Amino acid sequence: MSLERMSNNSKFLVPLTDGLAVEAVYYGSGTLCISSQAGCAVGCPFCASGSRGLLRNLSVAELWAQIEGARALGIVPKRLTLSGVGEPLHNFSAVVEFLEVCRSLNLPLSLTTTGSPTPLFREMIRLPHNGLMLSLHAGRAATHRRLIPRGAELGEVLSVLQETLAGISRRRRRKLGINYLLLAGINDSPAEFTELLPLFQRFPELTLHLLTCNPVPDSAFVSPDSARVDELHAWLSAQGVNARRANAWRIQADGGCGTLFVRTLADRAIGVDGQLVLG
Repeated sequence: MSLERMSNNSKFLVPLTDGLAVEAVYYGSGTLCISSQAGCAVGCPFCASGSRGLLRNLSVAELWAQIEGARALGIVPKRLTLSGVGEPLHNFSAVVEFLEVCRSLNLPLSLTTTGSPTPLFREMIRLPHNGLMLSLHAGRAATHRRLIPRGAELGEVLSVLQETLAGISRRRRRKLGINYLLLAGINDSPAEFTELLPLFQRFPELTLHLLTCNPVPDSAFVSPDSARVDELHAWLSAQGVNARRANAWRIQADGGCGTLFVRTLADRAIGVDGQLVLG
């Protein structure tokens, strides 16, 4: 049975040839979120995907295997996003080749990145993807370093972003956005956002996505309550920022924001978290 019109998300495990497995999640909206690496080297403390560090890159065949895994479960995705486990820019050549494959099949592919390394970030902005989300999660350098400890400096990322945006069309700019995971008491003050206002004033086509935490075992990070999110959204909108709150798919338990893990065959054998398991 096709799950294309599911009202809920569906997370599942895709085994790799060396005994590892990566999680993927299908959003009921029609998007399949897949992983670009087994683990991640960026070290964001709120994100489960990098809790074991970086184990290795995934091959193009392994990227495609995640789509085949979804299809084996009856899932027919309308679009893809490389927003699961890993930093796509750290597996750049495979991701670019995968992008070309997807384009040849008219399968829209978007990506999420921390923007590091910045030369590859600059190049990726210009490639023919279906959308590129830059995860900043901060407006001040110290907060950014705390939340993305092994990424590029905030000032460097913003400089590359602004220089590149100035050289592309408004239509292309609309395919870019900023992801901002709201964390209570850490980055949810107007003072933090004030630092980003010049970016959005110069490039009003950019969208600021206000995300909230999905459940992750043993995580001390929480998002502010819905009233606080609404308050921040209203304040940003009053400053002329095109801000959006998380959609219904993102706030579900299997919303995928920082919740996807790298597993092993042992995990797979017991069906960790009661998820769907392939193979």
